[in-house]
Amino acid sequence: MTRCPADGATRRPFADLAQHLIALRRAARLPQRGLAEAANVSRGAVQRAESGTTRPTTAVLDAYLRACGAGEDARRRARLLLVRGRTAQRGRLRELRAPAPDFISTKRELGLALALVYERAGAPSLTDARLTPGRKPLPRTTAWRIVNRKGLPADHEQLITFLTACGVRHPAAQRPYLDAYSHVIAQHGTRRPPPRAQRTQLIRRVHPVPLARGGSDADAYFDFERLAAGIRPVAEAIAADPGVRNAPTAMAAGVQAFADALTALSRSVGREAHRNGTAPPDWITTTGPGSSAHRPEAIRPVHESGG
Repeated sequence: MTRCPADGATRRPFADLAQHLIALRRAARLPQRGLAEAANVSRGAVQRAESGTTRPTTAVLDAYLRACGAGEDARRRARLLLVRGRTAQRGRLRELRAPAPDFISTKRELGLALALVYERAGAPSLTDARLTPGRKPLPRTTAWRIVNRKGLPADHEQLITFLTACGVRHPAAQRPYLDAYSHVIAQHGTRRPPPRAQRTQLIRRVHPVPLARGGSDADAYFDFERLAAGIRPVAEAIAADPGVRNAPTAMAAGVQAFADALTALSRSVGREAHRNGTAPPDWITTTGPGSSAHRPEAIRPVHESGG
Protein backbone atom coordinates (compact mmCIF):
# COMPACT_ATOMS: atom_id res chain seq x y z
CA MET A 1 0.00 0.00 0.00
CA THR A 2 1.44 3.34 -1.03
CA ARG A 3 1.47 6.00 1.68
CA CYS A 4 1.07 9.66 0.83
CA PRO A 5 4.18 11.51 2.10
CA ALA A 6 2.15 14.51 3.20
CA ASP A 7 -0.31 12.30 5.05
CA GLY A 8 2.52 10.40 6.69
CA ALA A 9 4.20 13.61 7.83
CA THR A 10 0.95 14.76 9.36
CA ARG A 11 0.36 11.52 11.25
CA ARG A 12 4.04 11.09 12.23
CA PRO A 13 5.28 14.57 13.22
CA PHE A 14 8.20 13.05 15.16
CA ALA A 15 9.34 10.72 12.36
CA ASP A 16 12.78 12.39 12.03
CA LEU A 17 13.36 12.09 15.77
CA ALA A 18 12.31 8.45 15.68
CA GLN A 19 14.80 7.67 12.90
CA HIS A 20 17.54 9.43 14.85
CA LEU A 21 16.80 7.44 18.00
CA ILE A 22 16.64 4.12 16.13
CA ALA A 23 20.02 4.86 14.56
CA LEU A 24 21.53 5.57 17.99
CA ARG A 25 20.08 2.36 19.45
CA ARG A 26 21.39 0.26 16.59
CA ALA A 27 24.80 1.91 16.86
CA ALA A 28 24.81 0.89 20.52
CA ARG A 29 23.79 -2.68 19.46
CA LEU A 30 20.83 -2.74 21.80
CA PRO A 31 17.42 -4.31 21.14
CA GLN A 32 14.37 -2.44 22.35
CA ARG A 33 14.07 -4.62 25.44
CA GLY A 34 17.75 -4.20 26.31
CA LEU A 35 17.57 -0.42 25.88
CA ALA A 36 14.45 -0.27 28.05
CA GLU A 37 16.30 -2.10 30.82
CA ALA A 38 19.39 0.10 30.48
CA ALA A 39 17.30 3.28 30.47
CA ASN A 40 15.04 2.04 33.29
CA VAL A 41 11.91 2.75 31.27
CA SER A 42 9.19 0.49 29.91
CA ARG A 43 9.51 -1.17 26.54
CA GLY A 44 6.27 0.55 25.55
CA ALA A 45 7.91 3.95 26.17
CA VAL A 46 10.76 2.96 23.86
CA GLN A 47 8.34 1.78 21.18
CA ARG A 48 6.32 5.00 21.38
CA ALA A 49 9.48 7.11 21.10
CA GLU A 50 10.48 5.17 17.97
CA SER A 51 7.02 5.30 16.42
CA GLY A 52 7.26 8.96 15.41
CA THR A 53 3.60 9.57 16.20
CA THR A 54 3.83 10.80 19.79
CA ARG A 55 6.17 13.12 21.59
CA PRO A 56 8.47 11.38 24.08
CA THR A 57 8.68 13.05 27.45
CA THR A 58 11.87 14.83 28.43
CA ALA A 59 12.62 12.14 31.01
CA VAL A 60 12.21 9.30 28.49
CA LEU A 61 14.27 11.08 25.85
CA ASP A 62 17.12 11.80 28.26
CA ALA A 63 17.11 8.21 29.53
CA TYR A 64 17.07 6.87 25.96
CA LEU A 65 20.04 9.02 24.94
CA ARG A 66 21.95 8.15 28.09
CA ALA A 67 21.42 4.41 27.59
CA CYS A 68 22.70 4.70 24.01
CA GLY A 69 25.80 6.57 25.14
CA ALA A 70 24.91 9.48 22.84
CA GLY A 71 27.44 12.29 22.55
CA GLU A 72 26.70 15.98 22.87
CA ASP A 73 26.12 16.44 19.13
CA ALA A 74 23.64 13.55 19.05
CA ARG A 75 21.84 14.96 22.09
CA ARG A 76 21.65 18.41 20.56
CA ARG A 77 20.22 17.01 17.33
CA ALA A 78 17.65 14.96 19.24
CA ARG A 79 16.43 18.09 21.05
CA LEU A 80 16.26 19.99 17.77
CA LEU A 81 14.22 17.24 16.12
CA LEU A 82 11.94 17.13 19.16
CA VAL A 83 11.25 20.86 18.77
CA ARG A 84 10.60 20.50 15.04
CA GLY A 85 8.24 17.61 15.65
CA ARG A 86 6.32 19.56 18.25
CA THR A 87 6.01 22.51 15.85
CA ALA A 88 4.73 20.22 13.10
CA GLN A 89 2.31 18.54 15.48
CA ARG A 90 0.71 21.88 16.47
CA GLY A 91 0.59 23.11 12.86
CA ARG A 92 0.22 26.81 13.66
CA LEU A 93 3.17 28.31 11.81
CA ARG A 94 1.21 28.82 8.59
CA GLU A 95 -1.20 31.25 10.22
CA LEU A 96 1.52 33.37 11.84
CA ARG A 97 2.63 35.88 9.22
CA ALA A 98 4.77 38.19 11.32
CA PRO A 99 7.26 40.79 10.06
CA ALA A 100 10.89 40.73 11.10
CA PRO A 101 11.51 42.41 14.48
CA ASP A 102 13.17 45.40 12.79
CA PHE A 103 9.93 46.16 10.90
CA ILE A 104 7.45 45.80 13.77
CA SER A 105 5.37 48.93 14.36
CA THR A 106 2.15 47.80 16.11
CA LYS A 107 1.13 45.69 19.08
CA ARG A 108 -0.51 43.19 16.74
CA GLU A 109 2.70 42.68 14.78
CA LEU A 110 4.73 42.27 17.96
CA GLY A 111 2.20 39.76 19.27
CA LEU A 112 2.47 37.76 16.04
CA ALA A 113 6.27 37.83 16.22
CA LEU A 114 6.31 36.54 19.80
CA ALA A 115 3.79 33.80 18.96
CA LEU A 116 6.01 32.81 16.04
CA VAL A 117 9.04 32.54 18.33
CA TYR A 118 7.02 30.35 20.68
CA GLU A 119 5.82 27.98 17.95
CA ARG A 120 9.27 27.66 16.41
CA ALA A 121 10.59 26.70 19.84
CA GLY A 122 8.16 23.81 19.98
CA ALA A 123 5.70 25.44 22.40
CA PRO A 124 7.84 25.10 25.55
CA SER A 125 6.43 25.45 29.05
CA LEU A 126 6.90 29.14 29.78
CA THR A 127 6.35 28.61 33.50
CA ASP A 128 9.13 26.01 33.79
CA ALA A 129 11.89 27.60 35.87
CA ARG A 130 14.43 25.17 34.40
CA LEU A 131 14.17 26.94 31.03
CA THR A 132 14.98 30.32 32.56
CA PRO A 133 17.65 29.74 35.23
CA GLY A 134 18.18 32.75 37.44
CA ARG A 135 15.01 34.47 36.25
CA LYS A 136 11.50 34.60 37.66
CA PRO A 137 9.14 32.44 35.55
CA LEU A 138 6.26 34.13 33.79
CA PRO A 139 2.87 34.08 35.54
CA ARG A 140 0.55 31.54 33.94
CA THR A 141 -1.99 34.16 32.90
CA THR A 142 0.69 36.34 31.30
CA ALA A 143 2.15 33.37 29.44
CA TRP A 144 -1.30 32.38 28.15
CA ARG A 145 -2.06 35.90 26.94
CA ILE A 146 1.26 36.18 25.07
CA VAL A 147 0.95 32.78 23.41
CA ASN A 148 -2.63 33.43 22.33
CA ARG A 149 -1.89 37.00 21.20
CA LYS A 150 -4.17 38.51 23.81
CA GLY A 151 -1.50 40.71 25.36
CA LEU A 152 2.18 41.58 25.60
CA PRO A 153 4.76 41.17 28.36
CA ALA A 154 4.34 43.75 31.12
CA ASP A 155 7.93 44.98 30.86
CA HIS A 156 11.35 44.27 29.38
CA GLU A 157 12.15 41.70 32.08
CA GLN A 158 9.13 39.58 31.19
CA LEU A 159 10.02 39.84 27.51
CA ILE A 160 13.57 38.61 28.19
CA THR A 161 12.17 35.73 30.26
CA PHE A 162 9.80 34.80 27.42
CA LEU A 163 12.56 34.86 24.81
CA THR A 164 14.91 32.86 27.05
CA ALA A 165 12.29 30.16 27.60
CA CYS A 166 11.82 29.99 23.82
CA GLY A 167 15.52 29.41 23.22
CA VAL A 168 16.42 32.98 22.22
CA ARG A 169 19.06 33.39 24.91
CA HIS A 170 21.84 35.47 23.39
CA PRO A 171 21.52 39.22 24.12
CA ALA A 172 22.27 40.05 20.49
CA ALA A 173 19.36 37.86 19.36
CA GLN A 174 17.05 39.39 21.97
CA ARG A 175 17.94 43.01 21.14
CA PRO A 176 15.68 43.38 18.03
CA TYR A 177 12.65 42.22 20.03
CA LEU A 178 13.49 44.53 22.93
CA ASP A 179 13.84 47.47 20.54
CA ALA A 180 10.53 46.60 18.87
CA TYR A 181 8.84 46.37 22.27
CA SER A 182 10.17 49.80 23.31
CA HIS A 183 9.03 51.30 20.00
CA VAL A 184 5.52 49.84 20.25
CA ILE A 185 5.03 50.92 23.86
CA ALA A 186 6.31 54.43 23.10
CA GLN A 187 3.93 54.74 20.15
CA HIS A 188 0.80 53.20 21.64
CA GLY A 189 1.35 53.46 25.38
CA THR A 190 0.02 51.07 27.98
CA ARG A 191 -3.30 50.66 29.78
CA ARG A 192 -2.05 51.09 33.32
CA PRO A 193 -4.45 53.02 35.58
CA PRO A 194 -3.44 56.54 36.64
CA PRO A 195 -2.00 57.08 40.14
CA ARG A 196 -4.64 57.49 42.83
CA ALA A 197 -3.44 61.02 43.62
CA GLN A 198 -4.29 62.09 40.07
CA ARG A 199 -7.86 60.77 40.08
CA THR A 200 -10.56 63.37 40.07
CA GLN A 201 -12.96 63.87 42.94
CA LEU A 202 -15.85 64.29 40.55
CA ILE A 203 -18.11 61.28 40.98
CA ARG A 204 -19.44 59.99 37.68
CA ARG A 205 -22.82 58.34 37.36
CA VAL A 206 -22.22 55.00 35.69
CA HIS A 207 -25.85 54.73 34.57
CA PRO A 208 -27.45 57.96 33.30
CA VAL A 209 -30.93 58.93 34.48
CA PRO A 210 -33.49 58.36 31.67
CA LEU A 211 -35.51 61.27 30.32
CA ALA A 212 -38.72 59.59 31.50
CA ARG A 213 -37.54 60.01 35.07
CA GLY A 214 -36.55 63.61 34.77
CA GLY A 215 -32.92 63.01 33.85
CA SER A 216 -30.87 64.10 30.89
CA ASP A 217 -30.30 60.54 29.63
CA ALA A 218 -26.60 61.34 29.48
CA ASP A 219 -23.57 60.83 31.69
CA ALA A 220 -23.59 63.26 34.59
CA TYR A 221 -20.89 64.45 36.96
CA PHE A 222 -21.55 65.65 40.49
CA ASP A 223 -19.16 67.99 42.30
CA PHE A 224 -19.88 67.25 45.94
CA GLU A 225 -17.38 69.87 47.10
CA ARG A 226 -19.71 72.52 45.70
CA LEU A 227 -22.70 70.71 47.20
CA ALA A 228 -21.15 70.81 50.67
CA ALA A 229 -20.27 74.49 50.21
CA GLY A 230 -23.91 75.20 49.37
CA ILE A 231 -25.28 73.27 52.35
CA ARG A 232 -23.01 74.86 54.94
CA PRO A 233 -24.57 78.41 54.82
CA VAL A 234 -28.04 76.90 55.19
CA ALA A 235 -27.01 75.07 58.35
CA GLU A 236 -25.41 78.21 59.76
CA ALA A 237 -28.54 80.26 59.01
CA ILE A 238 -30.74 77.73 60.80
CA ALA A 239 -28.49 77.79 63.84
CA ALA A 240 -28.54 81.61 63.93
CA ASP A 241 -32.34 81.89 63.79
CA PRO A 242 -33.65 83.27 67.17
CA GLY A 243 -36.77 81.14 67.05
CA VAL A 244 -34.77 77.98 66.70
CA ARG A 245 -32.14 79.09 69.21
CA ASN A 246 -34.83 79.67 71.86
CA ALA A 247 -36.20 76.14 71.32
CA PRO A 248 -33.17 73.97 72.10
CA THR A 249 -35.04 70.68 71.92
CA ALA A 250 -36.43 71.40 68.46
CA MET A 251 -33.03 72.66 67.32
CA ALA A 252 -31.24 69.55 68.54
CA ALA A 253 -33.76 67.34 66.77
CA GLY A 254 -33.47 69.34 63.56
CA VAL A 255 -29.69 69.35 63.59
CA GLN A 256 -29.67 65.63 64.35
CA ALA A 257 -31.96 64.94 61.40
CA PHE A 258 -29.73 67.04 59.17
CA ALA A 259 -26.65 65.18 60.42
CA ASP A 260 -28.31 61.83 59.75
CA ALA A 261 -29.18 62.89 56.21
CA LEU A 262 -25.63 64.08 55.62
CA THR A 263 -24.30 60.77 56.95
CA ALA A 264 -26.47 58.82 54.50
CA LEU A 265 -25.34 61.10 51.69
CA SER A 266 -21.66 60.67 52.53
CA ARG A 267 -22.00 56.89 52.65
CA SER A 268 -23.73 56.85 49.28
CA VAL A 269 -21.03 59.04 47.77
CA GLY A 270 -18.33 56.86 49.31
CA ARG A 271 -19.81 53.71 47.77
CA GLU A 272 -20.12 55.44 44.40
CA ALA A 273 -16.49 56.52 44.58
CA HIS A 274 -15.42 52.98 45.47
CA ARG A 275 -17.28 51.51 42.49
CA ASN A 276 -15.78 54.06 40.11
CA GLY A 277 -12.26 53.66 41.47
CA THR A 278 -11.96 57.30 42.51
CA ALA A 279 -10.96 58.91 45.78
CA PRO A 280 -13.84 60.09 48.01
CA PRO A 281 -14.13 63.87 48.31
CA ASP A 282 -12.29 65.51 51.19
CA TRP A 283 -15.55 66.58 52.83
CA ILE A 284 -16.43 62.93 53.44
CA THR A 285 -13.31 62.34 55.52
CA THR A 286 -13.97 65.48 57.58
CA THR A 287 -17.76 65.20 57.91
CA GLY A 288 -18.31 61.50 57.24
CA PRO A 289 -19.77 58.89 59.59
CA GLY A 290 -16.54 58.63 61.58
CA SER A 291 -16.09 62.34 62.22
CA SER A 292 -17.13 64.22 65.34
CA ALA A 293 -19.70 66.20 63.36
CA HIS A 294 -21.90 63.11 63.13
CA ARG A 295 -21.63 61.87 66.70
CA PRO A 296 -24.75 62.58 68.80
CA GLU A 297 -22.70 63.81 71.75
CA ALA A 298 -21.15 66.45 69.51
CA ILE A 299 -24.55 68.11 68.92
CA ARG A 300 -25.33 70.71 71.58
CA PRO A 301 -27.97 73.48 71.76
CA VAL A 302 -26.50 76.92 71.30
CA HIS A 303 -27.36 78.12 74.81
CA GLU A 304 -25.48 75.15 76.39
CA SER A 305 -22.23 75.90 74.61
CA GLY A 306 -21.73 79.07 76.55
CA GLY A 307 -22.34 81.27 73.48
